Amino acid sequence: MATYWLTFRIHEDATYEQRRDRLYAAINDIAAPWWVEPTSFIAFASETSADMIAAKVKAAFNPVTDIALLGMTDFKTARLIGNSKDPDIYALIPFLKKV
Repeated sequence: MATYWLTFRIHEDATYEQRRDRLYAAINDIAAPWWVEPTSFIAFASETSADMIAAKVKAAFNPVTDIALLGMTDFKTARLIGNSKDPDIYALIPFLKKV
């Protein structure tokens, strides 16, 4: 089982709460345990691959307006999901892949 972290921003509009609830439900389905104490950050353990988790996150929210960054604590693995406009993240995390 691997430990992941996910930070995200969900655009505030009429469906904000629905998308946030879907995101939490998607992570809850594949994680044990998980930590959601801070705002817009989740740490969790899962046997699911980073690519599968990224796909679940992408399906849970609107990648045109929302953004998430998924990483692993023990490996050089990170996925950028959604609407990123600042290319500096690729210099900061050179192994980052866009989903």
